Amino acid sequence: MKIIILTLMIFICFSQIAYAERPMTEIPMYGGQHKPMVPQNKGTSEGAAKLGWEYFYKGDLDTAIKRFNQAWMFDRNSASAFWGFGVIMGHRAYTEDVEKNIKESVRFLEKANSLSKNNARIMVDLAYSETLLASLLEEENKSGFQKHYDKARKLFKKAEKLENDYPLVYANWSILEFHEGNYVKAKTKLNTAIKLGYMPDPTYEKDLDEKLNVKN
Repeated sequence: MKIIILTLMIFICFSQIAYAERPMTEIPMYGGQHKPMVPQNKGTSEGAAKLGWEYFYKGDLDTAIKRFNQAWMFDRNSASAFWGFGVIMGHRAYTEDVEKNIKESVRFLEKANSLSKNNARIMVDLAYSETLLASLLEEENKSGFQKHYDKARKLFKKAEKLENDYPLVYANWSILEFHEGNYVKAKTKLNTAIKLGYMPDPTYEKDLDEKLNVKN
């Protein structure tokens, strides 16, 4: 998932926006309102998922989720379909019903992670959503936020063992350390990501440097 830095104020503002009405085709698994009757076909499912990722990276999330729904329809155990659902719900959290969509993101990414063992990239996306959920719950003084930080850290550690040359392992891990107040560790992780070719968000770099300067 492409990393996007959200401030806590953005979380708070967007959490007041009501969930937008959407057609059934733009809700994961058709919103539970459609029971697929088509024969299972993994080849067709993989093709639909491939299109889903193409639309996702073009920024057309509504069309992307339609393709991921098709992927799921032809293979109800498609890890790629659940992965797509997870990242799209995470992106929707930036504009509508933050807590609900982040929790949905976590739920679908957990499913993808269970279906695709040892996929470091799914783990990183799940860890990032866990981090955002923890941050939101902490800011709203809700209980249980620490367990989400802890889950994220375990996922990052496992992902690092599997794919230690993947920049987003360290870029997103840096966000976790930042939210937990471990600014030196956050900087170290970010520097590792940069060495691997990651282009950091200037706003995040500035915020992190300011925290380090205050701490020093």
